[in-house]
Amino acid sequence: MTNLKRQTAALKAIGQVENLKGDLAALRSHLEQAPLWLPGRGLGRQCDEALQLVNRIAARFERNLVVTLIGPSGSGKSTLLNALAGVDQLSASGHRRPTTAELIIFSRHSEDAAQLARDIGDANTEIRSRESGGFPESICLLDTPDTDSNAFPAHRHLVEQAVAHADMLICVFDAENPKRRDHIDFLAPLVRRFDGESLIAVLNKCDRLDEVELKKQILPDFITYLKQSWEGEVSETVCISARRHLERPQWDEAAGPKHDFDQFPRLRQLLHDEIHHAGYIVDRRLENVRSLHRLVADETARELAADRDSLSAASQALQAAEKSALSNAVDAFRADEGRYLAGIGVMLYHRLSQRWVGPIGWLVAIWTRLLILGAGVVSMFRFGRPVHQVVGMLSTWRHLGESKASRSEAHVSERLDAAVRSYRVSLLKKWPSIAELMIRGRFEGGVRRMETSLADESVVGKELSALWSAAVDSQIDRVVRRLSGFFLQLVFNAPSVGILAYIGYVTVLNFFDRNYLSGNFFMHAFWVLAIVLLLSFFLLQLVVRLGGGPERLTGRAFQALKNDLDQVEGFVETPVKTQLAAVLRLVETASVEDG
Repeated sequence: MTNLKRQTAALKAIGQVENLKGDLAALRSHLEQAPLWLPGRGLGRQCDEALQLVNRIAARFERNLVVTLIGPSGSGKSTLLNALAGVDQLSASGHRRPTTAELIIFSRHSEDAAQLARDIGDANTEIRSRESGGFPESICLLDTPDTDSNAFPAHRHLVEQAVAHADMLICVFDAENPKRRDHIDFLAPLVRRFDGESLIAVLNKCDRLDEVELKKQILPDFITYLKQSWEGEVSETVCISARRHLERPQWDEAAGPKHDFDQFPRLRQLLHDEIHHAGYIVDRRLENVRSLHRLVADETARELAADRDSLSAASQALQAAEKSALSNAVDAFRADEGRYLAGIGVMLYHRLSQRWVGPIGWLVAIWTRLLILGAGVVSMFRFGRPVHQVVGMLSTWRHLGESKASRSEAHVSERLDAAVRSYRVSLLKKWPSIAELMIRGRFEGGVRRMETSLADESVVGKELSALWSAAVDSQIDRVVRRLSGFFLQLVFNAPSVGILAYIGYVTVLNFFDRNYLSGNFFMHAFWVLAIVLLLSFFLLQLVVRLGGGPERLTGRAFQALKNDLDQVEGFVETPVKTQLAAVLRLVETASVEDG
């Protein structure tokens, strides 16, 4: 039943581990979107390292719990390993330093330790085992080299490997000198990987101190010191005398125990008793994965919080500068707007000709062709050149008005170039202050180079062209829908249709009576119909002029363009702008999670 519970707990934990791995991978992906933000590089490496550690933890869910002892020279961690294992000479202890030059792995069965040794590296480990005794079968103990010996630089990678493969970390301190700054600082980044009951601080050699002073002063002061140095809670701190629990303590006659206060049974209980609870090993590993995830998330949030104000100010300044630059560009583009009126008039009548039917619809179509011929504008429907729609229509007569078309296109290109220049000049004036805000937010100094940070002129021109085209189309469509209603078409078509119906009726009636009408009748009928059509079309032109003449449409289009630009948050995307937005999205995400 216990094995079933452990397997069930392991399956649930694996699912949670995969979710946490997904979060770390997503964070890594977001950081890759902003390579110019300098802290992102270090945070990305932290994500990679955390993912490697999580993968190691996930790979050993079904293996023994790994408990690593780490401490400075003289702290007695090798003696503690011997006491926990119940074997006096399991790991060498004494006064020669370092007493441990490689990792010592102890377990009840050598095959359990062998698997861990292969993961770490067989050449760097020694395996000790003892099948008899009361040591739990589901634990592997690791003794590490001293963290402050002269040989430590050569052994550092062994200590880091031992910590990387640990499920629980026992930090051993010499009670006679517990606040070793070098040891505390070395452990600080390592202990943050462990959480809950996975981290234990041990004050060894407590029997050499005065009991009252130990309980009332040394221990409380040490706990406070650890919290401040490690920026977090230590779940368990115990005072022990490891030597007392060896089979042959071999006390120094001049340095025997001063009292019997010893919390070694509590430490043994943590390792021997609680580990047998169903899911205990799985919980330890899952908590460590959560701790790694939290470590990276907290570090990311800390870095983002440090740059949030500068980057937010840079984003706001950039948006304000873009809107101002766009406003200047529109003003430059609007200069000499009378040159656009003919094209807009052609566009208006062309759209009307597509909606109107009947005799008036025919006249609208003919009038559109005449406007095309008169304006000589050839680029109305050219795909991908929407700005040129304001000055031209598709010419059905290739050669007529060709010179006028060339002049119109040259004028549009000139006005568009002027608008783009105005946009860039306005933005260039404000870019240095924006770049300084980004650098204050720890972006690379290269953002000062405006030629690489701002959008290309052709891109700006294309976007401005598209916005202007959309504004013109929107205004023309609005007017055309209003002027193409069924009732309006009925009113304007009724006189000419009525005359056509009457002429047809008289002609057909006399035809069947064999009373053929004279040419004068048809001549008079033609002129009557023409006069009525022309008068109706003239009235329609007045209505069109009052409802949406080219001047009005142009003014409304420019006003709509300015209104649209006020709502635009990202006119033209650039690498710098995209990366700034990516970092700010991370800031928002971190703020939501903190909330």
